[in-house]
Amino acid sequence: MYAKQDGSLSVHSAQDGTGVPEGLVVHLRDKKTGLRVASVDTFRKVTDPDGVFPDFQLVSEPLKPADLGMYTLELGSAAEPVVCGDFDYRLRSVVGNVDAADGVSLDKLGTTVSADVTTLDPRTGATAPLKNTKVLISGDRTSQEATTDARGHVSAPFTFQGTEDHTDVRVDVPETPDLSPGSGSETARAVRQKAEIVLDPESRKIKARYGATTTITGQALRTAADGTQKPVPEGTPMLADLTGEPKTTADGRFERQLTTVHRGPVKTTWAGGRSPWLRYVSAATKVEVVEVSYFTDVKTTIGADGVTFGGGLAHKPLSPAPTLVEVQYSADGKTDWKTRDVFTVDLVSARFEQTLPGEADGYWRLRYAAAARMQGSVTEPVRLTRTATEFTKFNAGPEPLREGETFSVKGTLRHGTPEEAYGGQLVLFYFQPAGSQEYVYKGHSVTTDDGAFSHAFTAEGTGAWIARYRDADGKHFDAESRRDDVTVKP
Repeated sequence: MYAKQDGSLSVHSAQDGTGVPEGLVVHLRDKKTGLRVASVDTFRKVTDPDGVFPDFQLVSEPLKPADLGMYTLELGSAAEPVVCGDFDYRLRSVVGNVDAADGVSLDKLGTTVSADVTTLDPRTGATAPLKNTKVLISGDRTSQEATTDARGHVSAPFTFQGTEDHTDVRVDVPETPDLSPGSGSETARAVRQKAEIVLDPESRKIKARYGATTTITGQALRTAADGTQKPVPEGTPMLADLTGEPKTTADGRFERQLTTVHRGPVKTTWAGGRSPWLRYVSAATKVEVVEVSYFTDVKTTIGADGVTFGGGLAHKPLSPAPTLVEVQYSADGKTDWKTRDVFTVDLVSARFEQTLPGEADGYWRLRYAAAARMQGSVTEPVRLTRTATEFTKFNAGPEPLREGETFSVKGTLRHGTPEEAYGGQLVLFYFQPAGSQEYVYKGHSVTTDDGAFSHAFTAEGTGAWIARYRDADGKHFDAESRRDDVTVKP
């Protein structure tokens, strides 16, 4: 429910035509006295003229309370009222004939803004100039006060900053206890100047890993009316990046932070692709993406059939072509790695499980050699004469998170066959920031008797969390949890 400009009430049904009670009666309560002063029980029904949609409006005749002021709209009894909003029956301010002189530019940022301000008495419909009253003249990035004269007219110089997203100007009448606010606007048409965006040499062609954060730097220049080339105004917004809309410095320089995900040209231009002050221009950065890979959820076990490797191989960007993974063996886990088997991984499913005969003692690892435009990956060596160790549960949360909030990394560590809780063990926590290939150590925890662990952290950024167990007694395998990606919003 709301009050329209002419003083009538409008009640909207739900989209399915429900939600409006039968025999609707709306009451007006005076905010000053607290008394109900009027009731409205007659409405006309307004429906879709084509009869397609079932929703409708109920519209009353204009209300005419005896006194000006603010009233409360209510439903129900006086003892248990349901408040539905306010009914503004004050003098209404009307801002008309707003004008802003055209022809502003980065060489001429000043204009003149004028308007006529009147009041409308809702009781009679009479209008009168709003004399000697302060109004607010504002643009996209600046504002100032001005005062109407005895005829309700205002005219004042106004200066833009030259970094605005638009050149609209508004004239606003502030609200008072006896006067409702009002506003009007106009656009001061700007003369766009020629411009040029010059990228630094190292920003014209970039080679970076998939998901890495890259920086594009350069300078934005304009051609003034006298033909000279000057930096664009300090604070000119450039096309959005990871930080929002980067702004130029006093010498026109800028820096953009982007995530490398696609090869090809990356465009740099004004925020939103346009500026009211500068003609459209763009500069392209040629980006070469180095594809990345990493093993996930790798589990290695030994049994009657030999050594079994299971897990996944992630490839970014996703490749539909199958790829080869090597199974390698070393007696000491440091030197003389020999390839014992090669198997194919379908990168669409990215999962694998492979078994081959294995020695009674020794170290094993998986290796993905990749290609010229691809970074390879290799797993940590594991010794298979030890007791199996596994993270059976792992989670970082709750999500979603904002920067600075506290969250927990929790899970459970078990070992042996059959599995049982592995208490009193040190669990290490690592964080891989988004776009990085490196895991950073963040802390540790000790498992309880039931194998559970937990550690609280402060959210600093988006990335992946893992937990690792490193063999402490020479009788267990190392273990690594699954990756848990956590998104942190600014």
